[in-house]
Amino acid sequence: MITATTPTVTAQGAPLEVGELRSSIDAVADADELRARLATDGYLFLPGYFDPDEVRAARGSILNVMAADGAFRPGTETDRAIPGDDFRPRSLHEAARDSEPLQHLLYGDRMADLYHRIFAADVRHFDYTWLRAVPPGKATPPHMDSVFMNRGTLDLMTAWTPLGDIDRTLGGVAVLEGSHRLDDVTGDYGTRDVDTYCEDDDQAARIAATDGLTWDGVLTREPADFGRFHRLRWLTADYRAGDLLTFTIFTVHLGLDNNADRIRLSSDSRYQRATEEVDPRWIGLDPTAHSARSKRGLIC
Repeated sequence: MITATTPTVTAQGAPLEVGELRSSIDAVADADELRARLATDGYLFLPGYFDPDEVRAARGSILNVMAADGAFRPGTETDRAIPGDDFRPRSLHEAARDSEPLQHLLYGDRMADLYHRIFAADVRHFDYTWLRAVPPGKATPPHMDSVFMNRGTLDLMTAWTPLGDIDRTLGGVAVLEGSHRLDDVTGDYGTRDVDTYCEDDDQAARIAATDGLTWDGVLTREPADFGRFHRLRWLTADYRAGDLLTFTIFTVHLGLDNNADRIRLSSDSRYQRATEEVDPRWIGLDPTAHSARSKRGLIC
């Protein structure tokens, strides 16, 4: 029940009923239990997994870059991250790549140890880091990560790391519990690729030469209806600096609306077995990402 002290959670501009993520910090040293919970729920939530001071150091390094670019309202404290009137989200991959505190947080021993337990093998990560600076308003619609990164192994994990405290007003990630087992969705929507196009399309040449997505990758713009239809719960938390949420590339998730007055800062990073094929769009010093260099034509 919504009370005077419970903020209304919204997604895509509409109220969204959410439950609580199950904490797995109690099982963090038990690889078998972690894999069992991941197979059941499609996610692992690990409150306090990281040293909060390391998270704050990473946050500070990114905020300083953003401040130097004029991202924040003049006269406000950098750590408050109040967006300026002309703030527009942009790729922060280079800022992430050049931030030693963030690189240590996301790709150091603490993270590697976790995925070594999950995969029972040596691991590698994508070189591209998705650094999110989400201003007030709507955030990312429901999707599976598979449609953005399925040219390598499909046994791939996403880590969502809040860079600071993120309560339900500021928003955060919500996952659809058990959605990785929706075979009708994973076998249809989940096999698509946002960088493919039809070679017999009369606009094929233009599409092939254009940077950006060929298709936006959105699963639905009605998350509440989608959850009810599949009888699955949307789950989230009041995240704290030091928390970690990880899930499969077939787990449906979304970004909750940011109903605060400041920018929400977080990162997405990806991990897999070192011996398995890796999606070439996300490796190297200059990943091709969703550029024209990544376009792939199909006979439709």
